[in-house]
Amino acid sequence: MSPVVAPPPAPVVAPSPVVFGRTTVRIGPRTARIQAVVDGRDRLAVPVARGPRRVQLELPTGRWNLRVRAVGPGGVRLSAAQVVWVLPSSGARLGTTRGRLDRRLQADLVALTGRLPAISGVYAQHLITGCGAGVNAGAQFPTASVLKAGILLDAVRRPAGAPASLLDQMIIDSNDRAANQVLAIQGGGDGVAGSARVTETLRAIGLQQALVRRPYIIEETAGRPIPVETTAQPALFTNFIGSPFELARMFVVIHRGALGGGALRTLGVPAVRVRAEISWRLLEVRDRTKLAQALPPGVPLLHKTGYTEQVKHDVGVVYTRSGPVVVAAMTWSAVGVSDATGDGFIAEVGRAVLKRLSGGGRC
Repeated sequence: MSPVVAPPPAPVVAPSPVVFGRTTVRIGPRTARIQAVVDGRDRLAVPVARGPRRVQLELPTGRWNLRVRAVGPGGVRLSAAQVVWVLPSSGARLGTTRGRLDRRLQADLVALTGRLPAISGVYAQHLITGCGAGVNAGAQFPTASVLKAGILLDAVRRPAGAPASLLDQMIIDSNDRAANQVLAIQGGGDGVAGSARVTETLRAIGLQQALVRRPYIIEETAGRPIPVETTAQPALFTNFIGSPFELARMFVVIHRGALGGGALRTLGVPAVRVRAEISWRLLEVRDRTKLAQALPPGVPLLHKTGYTEQVKHDVGVVYTRSGPVVVAAMTWSAVGVSDATGDGFIAEVGRAVLKRLSGGGRC
């Protein structure tokens, strides 16, 4: 009788939920080839040499439920399933933080902002070529939920006990109460102190104007009181403030931190934590009504939206094939910005930016 050959050990996939083009798979002896199984379907097979080793497995861009099958003479073993965001390999370059004007895109954005019946600010830049444009990009806006990304940065930089589930609610679901709880935890029980800590982190990554003053004001849905307020005061009497340029810079810091560079590395936050605790949550944001409308299917968007009756915003990084593109689009009006107007404007900005910068731009 022939001896019974045991199947190979189950492969182990690197635990990072965010990767750039490929992931590392650890395989044991008796493995002849490995196969990627994404969303239950075989996508590719790779022959491997004998013996234990680590293999780089190329993956298609997208959000996948990934398992890896190890195949050997004795049979098949599967890795544990995990959700993985695969970003284009072009995003794995630190690129440049120096922006250079793309005149055609500048003209397009000037035209778009000029037609909007509200104050707006836009900043966009291809992070490999540096090409981009900006309109009113230094103006400060009430940021609404966009600066929840800043709260997350502080919670990861200086963990104070906020549970992962609470951070998920704050970012993925954009829950204001969850954000206030995180601020209180970061401030040792005091949300105002937590807000000051977040502002310290924003300064530490190079943002000089953006700030968080106090926790979010929660409006009860049971009924709104008769307003007794002063409506002629400056619009920036608000607790969360930032400009399109600075908020774009914050997302550049996050992108570069996921690659192990930039301000987050200086602050002692390693790339593995940025990917697992920051990038993943911002890729999972549920709001798909603004920049997401402008994207072709399968293009990853790491972002945070913000919206009230007066503002509609979206800021983030689009991972195109030619490299990452940061986009910030913000709107404000004292009389209100409707969903149709604000979301539609941001989607138009996204389309104009991608039309010009998806190939790198010309600057």
